[in-house]
Amino acid sequence: MAAHAADPGGPPGGNWAVEWFTAYAEYLKRSATQSASTIELYQQITDRIVRGELAPTATQDMLATFLQARGSAYSEQLAQLNVHFFREMVRIGAAYAHELGQTVLPEAALPPTPPPEFDAANPAGWFQDLTDYSQRLSTSIAATYQALVDRAASGEVAPDQVRQAAADHLQRRLPEYLAELGALYFELLNGLTELRVRSEQEYLSGVLERADGAGGEAFQLSLSAPLGETATATLSIANTRDEVAQVRGHVTEVRRADAVDPAFAPEVSFVPNALELEPGEEASLEVRLTLDAEAYSVDTLYVSTLVITGHGDPRLEVPLRITATRPVAPEEE
Repeated sequence: MAAHAADPGGPPGGNWAVEWFTAYAEYLKRSATQSASTIELYQQITDRIVRGELAPTATQDMLATFLQARGSAYSEQLAQLNVHFFREMVRIGAAYAHELGQTVLPEAALPPTPPPEFDAANPAGWFQDLTDYSQRLSTSIAATYQALVDRAASGEVAPDQVRQAAADHLQRRLPEYLAELGALYFELLNGLTELRVRSEQEYLSGVLERADGAGGEAFQLSLSAPLGETATATLSIANTRDEVAQVRGHVTEVRRADAVDPAFAPEVSFVPNALELEPGEEASLEVRLTLDAEAYSVDTLYVSTLVITGHGDPRLEVPLRITATRPVAPEEE
């Protein structure tokens, strides 16, 4: 039996090709707008270099600092985009397969619960949960199709009935399925483009800030938590030496940004406490800073510097911006 094209004016999703084209046009329009703003920043940097306000190697010189200060945050956002795309692909595919089975076998088992939510604190555990989910999904789909085969073999369901039901379902549901996949695909593309543009603009703006006299304040780590609790931040460290590196970190004295009150030594720790890297190896270092109520005031900006040594030359100095927010009120019984 020949398959029929979906009626553009029929079921929802019938105009999936138009939806794809529209989404693609919107993606190109948004990308062009975002790229224009990035090009403008590049032009400003070029003008500064021509006037001698920036060294020709300015962008290269600051790249390592930017990646170490902001690389972990952008890597996490990228992982979230990819995880969401993959999870939704599994969900859409599972729904389509089970709907097809239930079209000719209404009493077929329902699909498993939705795929597990991503756990950034335990990515290995999430991958294991997703693997287990995929196995349950495959088992459920196989059981439904096996039941159809058994029904057809016993004569309870005519083969032509199965084929007709599958063809009808395909004609009705495929346009919707393609529309869902298209929306998901362009959601990923837009997310990747926005992430790239944000990182480029933050980096280029930082280069310009340094040219304006911001110095080391261009790229920084922000530490914020309720007063009395511990603020954390993470950065990536790479060993640029040809030998094993013993990486060390320390935080300089903390002071108020407005220079009111004397500076003081912070209560700080690192995780891991000791970091040993092979040549070319990269790892994450977490900074934990306790916001002691006797040392910090609420909603007041404090500054300090995180100094990393041992990974290569020159040493890495990352500005810290520290803020204690209001303590969380205890819940009433």
